[in-house]
Formats: sequence, structure tokens, C-alpha cells
Amino acid sequence: MTRGVRAAAAGMLVQLQKQDVYTNNLANANTVGYRRSNVAVGSFQDALTSAAGAVGSRPVGEGSVVDVTQGAIHETQSPYDLALNGPGMFTVLTPDGTRYTRDGRFEVDPQGRLMTLGGNQVMGREGPITLPGRELLVTEAGQVFSEGQFIDHLFLAQFEGSESLTRTPDGLFDIAGGPRIAEGTVVAQGCVEQANVTVVREMAGMMTGFRAFEASATALRMNDETLGKLIDAAGS
Repeated sequence: MTRGVRAAAAGMLVQLQKQDVYTNNLANANTVGYRRSNVAVGSFQDALTSAAGAVGSRPVGEGSVVDVTQGAIHETQSPYDLALNGPGMFTVLTPDGTRYTRDGRFEVDPQGRLMTLGGNQVMGREGPITLPGRELLVTEAGQVFSEGQFIDHLFLAQFEGSESLTRTPDGLFDIAGGPRIAEGTVVAQGCVEQANVTVVREMAGMMTGFRAFEASATALRMNDETLGKLIDAAGS
């Protein structure tokens, strides 16, 4: 009987984790370059173990998997906006080290450094990109030119599967094992990539999860009532 209680509780915990992910996806539906998340739920036995509170068990729904499908490309006509069509990511230098992003909204600081709107330096294959002037021209292959000079290639990083991506608190990504130069990625200047979030899909997932949560809660209540009756009968 207690196994049934644990199973119902595990189902509720899984659905709560899914609701958190759906909510975060919806909150970022208009965030440039955002990659939606899918819940990474372990096996059913893992859920039972976690619900039972076993020492060393993995929390139900721990972590999430990044959905790397392509987002829609939106034209802005700003020369400092870049979008990627393909699997690559822009490489940026942060105070915490090298990170990666699909958000290609850049600017040039007074020192001529190509920067993200978050204040991180955009990396080329030879290091941080610094321009001799305000002009910026980027080819589809990622070659950077300014004032008629070739500056560098954008360091477009590729990863081995979405499971190698970890989302950092600032919305950027870390790549397990390090990146390699992306292949088959096309750069579009004067464009940005929209989030790959479909509001209807996320809302449908939330509704389905809510119904599953209610079903698990009903099962938990029935098991609890049955267990209570058994205890009362045994004590009489």
C-alpha cells in the first residue's frame, strides 16, 4: 500500500517539475536566441526511490535537456545583429570563462570591441574581436570585415548532442568537453533568431501535466484513505 502512495507522490513531483519547465519556456517566448527546455525525467523506479526519500537518490526530473531545433529568423536590418542558421553557437568571453549563445545582438564599445548586449566579448578564432572602426561586415561563412580589412572568423562552436549543453544562470551555455568549429552553419547579418518556443505547444503541455497531476493526487488520496482504514481496522 505504501508503494502506491510513493508512486502517486512520484507522479505529482514529476508533473511539478514539468510545469516549472513549461513556465520558463513561456516566459522566454520572446527572448532572442532562447532555446526551450525539455524535462529530463529518470526511470519510473528512480522516481519511486526519490519519492521515498532514499539517501543518494536522484531528484525527480533533475535537470532538463535543451531543445536545439532552429528558431525563426527575423530581419532587423541592423549590421550588428547576426543570426545563425545551423547547429553552431556564438562564442563569448565572460568573467566566468568562455560561454556560448544563439543571441546575436551585438554592439561595438568605445575601444572597438565587438560585445554582446550583456557586456561579454565576442570571440573570433584568433581571440576577442576588435574592430578598427564602426563598420561591420560579416559574410555567410562568418568572416568579419571592418573598414575594408579582414579581421577574423567568428568562432562558431558546435557541440556533440544537446546533452552536452548546460544552461548557466545568465542564460548562456557551457559545453561539456569543449567545442569544435561548427560545420554547415550560415551567418545572416541584419537578422536575429527568435526563440524556438511555440506558445500553443507549451500551453498544451501545461494542461496535460495539470490533468496528470490531478490524477496522481486522486490516487494518493485514495491510497491514503485506504491505508487509514486498514490501520483503524488493525487497531480495533
